[in-house]
Amino acid sequence: MASLIPYTKQQLVERVRRHIVNDFPSSDLSISVNEVLLYIDQSVAFNMVGQVWNMAKVEGNIVMPEAYLTTYHLSTLSFDTLTREWYATLPQPPISLPLGYSITDVYPVLAGSGRGESFFPIKSKRTAYRKFMPTPVGGSYKVQGDKIILAASDGSSLLSYTFYVEMAKTRTESLTETLNLPDDAIELIFNNVIAKLKDRLQLPQDVIQDDLSTGSKTS
Repeated sequence: MASLIPYTKQQLVERVRRHIVNDFPSSDLSISVNEVLLYIDQSVAFNMVGQVWNMAKVEGNIVMPEAYLTTYHLSTLSFDTLTREWYATLPQPPISLPLGYSITDVYPVLAGSGRGESFFPIKSKRTAYRKFMPTPVGGSYKVQGDKIILAASDGSSLLSYTFYVEMAKTRTESLTETLNLPDDAIELIFNNVIAKLKDRLQLPQDVIQDDLSTGSKTS
């Protein structure tokens, strides 16, 4: 079986920097690696959300492409003694899609018992009605920024559970991590980053307008 060459963010950064200078970047190039990474991460989120909404216009429903999704193992849950709520910190704030699409699955795992039922999302404005709503087996969750708040349907403790969250990933963890993107999206991201950097650097560009009328002629 042929082995695939991993495509990393470091390679994408290098591709962007070489494209800007049309050669190997020199020490006086005023584009840092961190700046390019910032543009890449923003472009990933921008293209991801755009792709979801464009497909929704065609198919009539919102679908997050599976290639963008990553499953995270959350850190140990904390308990707020005042609100009596369990919470944890997400790897990043969810992208700007409705809850249930920005985070596609949340489920507990108990040692010796395996995976439990998926928790269902509740919008923050509906939290006050949670106890009066039908509650399937499992539990519910809501999100505030990068904080996820969880509750079991029967109000039991979540202390012994480990939680996993499946969500779209846009942030950079390291330069050497493999790009968690579909191949057809990388070119869109590259072009978006190049456009932003050209605007920031005020690089001269050739603009050809073939539709201009001919000027007056002198005899």
